[in-house]
Amino acid sequence: MTKSHVSEPFMERLAKQLNGLTDGQRLIANRLLEEPAAAFNSAERLAKEVQVSVPTAVRFAQTLGYAGYGEMRQALVSEAREKRGKQARFLQTPSSAMRTLEEVLRRDVANMESTFRKVNGQTLEDVVSALSKARHRVILGRGISCHMAGVLAYLLTQVGLTSVADQSVDFATQTSQLSAKDLLIAFSFHPYSRETLDAVAYARERHVPILGFTDRLDAPLSRLGSWVFPLSGENLLYSHSLASFMLMANALAVLTASKSAAKNIHRFKEAERISKPLYHSEE
Repeated sequence: MTKSHVSEPFMERLAKQLNGLTDGQRLIANRLLEEPAAAFNSAERLAKEVQVSVPTAVRFAQTLGYAGYGEMRQALVSEAREKRGKQARFLQTPSSAMRTLEEVLRRDVANMESTFRKVNGQTLEDVVSALSKARHRVILGRGISCHMAGVLAYLLTQVGLTSVADQSVDFATQTSQLSAKDLLIAFSFHPYSRETLDAVAYARERHVPILGFTDRLDAPLSRLGSWVFPLSGENLLYSHSLASFMLMANALAVLTASKSAAKNIHRFKEAERISKPLYHSEE
């Protein structure tokens, strides 16, 4: 096992292997996501809690790349301690303006790298296909999620996939007009908007495909989405950094545009020709 793999966080490992877990291993994963303190238990106790065999618990750890259950438990304990330390350093900035800028850059680069490592290639391809095939694309989000929804709608519309991120109509009304031929895109970050989650749950009942963006694999939206991208967003402020979101939004737009490159180039040129009189000219 390489050194870089040894240091890879539990959530990133789980995100990569989630689709390949057995039913018993999923029970263990769900338990650890719902109750992180369960990681302090022995393999025997955890297996008993979720009613699987001890070998299943060991194989779960090995599937995630750990040598065994003991190494996984040790890693989870260390990550929990590190998380408490980060929370204690909230809003503690370096002494100079440039050092603060450097720290913001460092964290955003780390957020993007972490998000990149959690993305499954096949899931990404499936999402691009769903975006392209959907009859309608409706995007929901409150707070900072509202801004993300607007940016994604703009980017998708730019590449020929007209998308709506309209706050003038309540989420329930928007969702009630969707069907299995459409796509609901939802953004949900802590503190999680109940209106967003209720709308997503309603869409799920109506068999509407759901693409979710959230902050953690154990977030409420993760259990509702057809496809979910967890976006790392550690920030010096009490908010979610936008860097990882912009990484994924731009990637989805580029991938979608590349499916019909010639058509999109023609559309860009036509849009530029029509809008040219509206902008300042230096000629």
